[in-house]
Amino acid sequence: MFDAHCHLDFSWFDSDRDDVVNRAYDEGIGIITCAVDVEGINKTLNFSNKFSQSKRFFMTFGIPPTNFDENKIKEFVNIVETHKDKIIGLGEIGLDYYWIKDENAKENQRRNFKNFIELSKKLNKKMIIHSRNAEKDVVEILKESGSKAMLHCFSGSIEQASEAIDFGCIISVPTSAYYSKERQKMLAQIPTEYLVTETDAPFLSPFPKVRNEPFNIKYLIQKIAEIKNLGVQKVSDITEENLKNFFKF
Repeated sequence: MFDAHCHLDFSWFDSDRDDVVNRAYDEGIGIITCAVDVEGINKTLNFSNKFSQSKRFFMTFGIPPTNFDENKIKEFVNIVETHKDKIIGLGEIGLDYYWIKDENAKENQRRNFKNFIELSKKLNKKMIIHSRNAEKDVVEILKESGSKAMLHCFSGSIEQASEAIDFGCIISVPTSAYYSKERQKMLAQIPTEYLVTETDAPFLSPFPKVRNEPFNIKYLIQKIAEIKNLGVQKVSDITEENLKNFFKF
């Protein structure tokens, strides 16, 4: 099993980060943690050494699509280029039309997104995509650029998911699918061979109002097995293999 996307640098984990990671390891769950600002990247680099020796711990670096500060973006790019050998992917990056309504700001997001796609090609790093209320534009831009990506916490239509799968993307499903009927409908329609599992911890817990953590991937795997009428081990093996094949680790 693998948690394809979480945020272990967040302050929610400051008091028990080691315990959180060890609980996942004890359950056989690997972790990909994502830092999304310069402070978080530096923090992740500092604590990653103690976990990465297990070969079940990986990092990605991203920046929110709502960050338009050119100096921050340049600083982010410099850090990514400096530490490119320590990360397996670029992201989360993408588009967010939930918080940003202004059309000029949306265009700014799209311009930044296209620049990050070019950065991913330059560094030969796969992308992890944030696409809140912007799935149509994200899929179109990725397709036009000839880029594959992991669509993090995807909540678009099944048609959009299928289009993305057709040009090589994988769909990442969060642990909130454990109780969300809408996400379960999506799960039922996407072939298991294109699914990966994530917590987005500390968010999207399978148990509302409780901090999420990588250990909870086991509950999502159980739900997928139930929906797909497959064994839990089969789902664990397939989703982990999907992730490994995509990121080449």
